[in-house]
Order: sequence, then structure tokens, then C-alpha cells
Amino acid sequence: MILFFNQPQSTGPFVYAIGDVHGQITQLEALLAQLPLTSDDTLLFLGDYIDRGENSRAVVERLIEIKAERPDTIFLRGNHEELLLNAFDEQEETRTAEGEDAEVPEKTMLWLQNGGWETLRSYSPTEFSDWKAVFPETHLQFFRDTKREHLTDAYHFVHAGIALPGQMWDGMEYGLDDRLWIREPFLSSGEDYNGRIVIFGHTPQRTGRPLIMRNKIGIDTAAVFGGPLTAAALDVTAIGRKRLKPKFYQIKYPA
Repeated sequence: MILFFNQPQSTGPFVYAIGDVHGQITQLEALLAQLPLTSDDTLLFLGDYIDRGENSRAVVERLIEIKAERPDTIFLRGNHEELLLNAFDEQEETRTAEGEDAEVPEKTMLWLQNGGWETLRSYSPTEFSDWKAVFPETHLQFFRDTKREHLTDAYHFVHAGIALPGQMWDGMEYGLDDRLWIREPFLSSGEDYNGRIVIFGHTPQRTGRPLIMRNKIGIDTAAVFGGPLTAAALDVTAIGRKRLKPKFYQIKYPA
């Protein structure tokens, strides 16, 4: 099912921004099939490709194919990719997982508890003891190559949001990157972000509709929780606030 809002008046080029996929390969394939992409348009993904959903490995493989087909595609990093990379890279004290005999590194446990088990099962249904070995190097490199933000004249694309200028976000005390993790005070902020509209995901909109505010648009519409997967078509020729209204495409599950 496809839902359309706010038809743009321009013929482009557009940035087609896609919200949090979280392993929902069926919705992703259906959404990609409906986008009227031209060679002048740019695909941009807002992160959180993995964890919790239907088949995270299939999603990553599809995104790598897209990267080969359309090299200018932009892949932002989500907090779930960050959790996986932290688990993969860091050596830590271990503790016993609840209900398990094996000791699990702290950051690995954090990833697993936030949907990593489903991702791991999509890579290897049975082998968990040497879990790092089941990830192809091309997939790990894809995660490492993701960007933390992308700016145009009119838009600021980021996974979670932006800390308020001149203010310290609480998560920074723990070494968290606001662009990957923040919710409040970003969500309720009326801040003018250098005249750009912030396009973000991360916070599921349980209504199934994008969050549209004067200074921000949230397009995580909770695909992994039964909501639609959303893409926003944004006119990149717009300057500052003189932008055209976006067009939204949505695919519900099952498509």
C-alpha cells in the first residue's frame, strides 16, 4: 500500500530519504519498487538498517547492491549500527548473560538486548559462540563507511537529531553522539537550525504518519513495530525556508 501526501510542484532533482528499516526487507523492496527515481535523484538512508526485524542480513545485502548500482547513494549511521560496531570492536569485561552459562562482553550484551539477537540469527541461525566470524567483511565495511550526517542548502539529514546549539545534551556525558541517539530536547525544540529543516529517524512515530514540524521532519514510522516504511521526496533545489512541501511514500507490512 502506498500513501501520498503533499505533491511537490517541482520536477526535481530530489533526495529520497528513507526511514529506519530495521531488517524489514519485504517493505524495503516494495518501497524501492515504487520510488520514481531518475538518474538525477539521490537515495539517502537514515540508518538503523539492522536489528529486531524480518531479515537484517538481506537488508544489508540489498543496500550493498544499491551502493554498487547508485554510487552516490548516502548511507547514514544509526545507533543500532553503532551498537554492533562497538560490540565488534571493543574488548571489555565480561558478565554472565541472564539465563546463559557463557560470559558475554558488556557492549555485546547491550547490542543483543536491543535487537541484535534477531540480526545474529539472520546471519547464522545456529552459531553464536563465534558470532563475529559470521559477518562478511563487506558488510562490516558497509557499516564502517556510514556517515553521521549529510547537509544540503535546505536540509540537514541525520539519524536521531541534533543537540541544541550552545547546549550540552545529557548523553554527551556518556560519550554518546547526539546525531545517533538524541530524542529530547531535540524533538520539542523550536530551534532554527541554520535555516535548514532537519530530516531524521530514530524516534518511531506510532501513528504511522511522519512527524512534520516547522524545523524538522521525522520519518521513522515504526516499520519494525507494524507501521509503514516511509520515504520522503525532498526538492534539493530549494533554498533555506523557501522549500517545496515534501512528498511521502509509504509501504505497510505485508506489502
